[in-house]
Amino acid sequence: MSIRAVCFISDSDRFVASRLDLESDSIQVFAKSKPKQLPAAYAVRNEDLSLLEKFKDLVFHRGKKLEAKPLSKLLLGHTKIPLLTGSYKDAGQLVRSIRTLLKNAKKERNIYIIGANEDVFEELWRRYPDVGSVKSKSPEPLESTGSTFLSPLEISRMIREEVPVSLESRFVGQSDDVRLVRQLIMRAAKSDETVLILGDSGTGKEIVARCIHDYSQPPRQPFTPVNCGAIPSELLEAILFGQEKHTFTGAETQRDGLWKEAGYGTLFLDEIADLRMDHQAKILRALQERKIRPIGKAKEIDVHARVIVATNRDLFSMMRAGQFREDLYYRLRSFLVRTPALRDHPEDIPVLARFFWKEITKDEKNILPDKVLSELQAYRWPGNARELKAILSNLYILFGKDRIQLEHLRLVFQLGGQTVGVSAPASADTELDSHLVECFRHLKRIDEVVHACKVALEPLVEKKRSDTPTVESVRISLRRRLNELELLCQHPLLFHTELTFSIVYRFKGKLTYFSSLLDGDLRSAFRFWRKELSAEFKLTVSTIFKEVEHLLP
Repeated sequence: MSIRAVCFISDSDRFVASRLDLESDSIQVFAKSKPKQLPAAYAVRNEDLSLLEKFKDLVFHRGKKLEAKPLSKLLLGHTKIPLLTGSYKDAGQLVRSIRTLLKNAKKERNIYIIGANEDVFEELWRRYPDVGSVKSKSPEPLESTGSTFLSPLEISRMIREEVPVSLESRFVGQSDDVRLVRQLIMRAAKSDETVLILGDSGTGKEIVARCIHDYSQPPRQPFTPVNCGAIPSELLEAILFGQEKHTFTGAETQRDGLWKEAGYGTLFLDEIADLRMDHQAKILRALQERKIRPIGKAKEIDVHARVIVATNRDLFSMMRAGQFREDLYYRLRSFLVRTPALRDHPEDIPVLARFFWKEITKDEKNILPDKVLSELQAYRWPGNARELKAILSNLYILFGKDRIQLEHLRLVFQLGGQTVGVSAPASADTELDSHLVECFRHLKRIDEVVHACKVALEPLVEKKRSDTPTVESVRISLRRRLNELELLCQHPLLFHTELTFSIVYRFKGKLTYFSSLLDGDLRSAFRFWRKELSAEFKLTVSTIFKEVEHLLP
């Protein structure tokens, strides 16, 4: 008898979900062969669990899932394959629970089967529209079936950039998010485009900028950092663009601005969100024209530095609120890198802690106890990696490097006014809340990309410019935005509802068709814009807005 299942696989490199049609006896084959992809989890209908319970020598039933207990507490530590009757309220909640389970099950290499109510399972099944059912009586289809739930690492594999070992020791971590950033660093290093780095304070934005500079091909020199927020507004223009001798500022000497001094190297503008609007306009002109005008000089001068900018603020929201120039924003985000907050990849906390501890103690052999690492991993780290390094530095200053105990770490936290403790096991409600937050972030990114698409099209559809350079520029911009949409659409569960996903997916398809029309008859492209794509834009923006509003408390 056939059993529908959604199979989840997780190892050090990936988290993959795929739809399968399993024969009821295939559980024997999987259990005996121990496929390389273990650990693996199967989501099935609760009513189908009875078909598997008959294999008493291979499986045993763990009962019904209690709301307060995570899957790891119920399913790990058994030699047989555990079955569990699920009580999940939606598919997103179930997926997040399975992902956490598989992260904690790496050493067991077992199979776990979780049941779901009829409506929850059907919702999960529908969320994978691009993968057909695969008849399976052996482990082979686990390697051959496609995936509709792509991790950041799988996205990075699409880029296919080779990452040097030296980069892994500079931007440290083994999570999917960190690996993706390293991939983007290498891709940006091969480009001359302006790069926008977004991320919370302490997430390594300047490290990313320096790495892009250091791995640039061909090599660049020098690296010139500028903290826009630390320079008085009245002096920023002179420092950045330079000034002539005896201008109205009373300068006694001529000053070459930092932009010119950067030469053919890299100019890193940190805290770009702190710029005044008039300064933003001048930055935009400099980026577009590759020219600057020093204060007091009649003629502009050419500049050649590659520009990287960064901020810990939400530029998109600032732009929507009129606090940041829209034209500059879209000029900057032609290549975007997001540095993840430590709370979003807590599995890297022990890795970073070990790295920082060796750096602080200057002792490669000295290691932190597992209890200390677990305590560090329980903390939320609002200051991210910078705060983690500061805590470890204080730990070393106060207690040295030998015989570090958990009490020492707790005292350091107390002295700093922080509180930390081992987190309680995640309940179903907290897992659901976390999923909704993830949906909110994902939809905000989609909203940003859809608006970027509209801005990219403006020269063509609003200003009615149809010359070859304009069409080519629009085509290139659309290709980049479509790539972003393609990656975002690989996570259908993060759209919160199937309707929102289907509308955005349809919009992406129509935008792709419009982009293909630009290669041929422009009249057909304009006609398609008027009849279909313009209305599709409005529907997509409206749908995303309503979905975001629905997620807000």
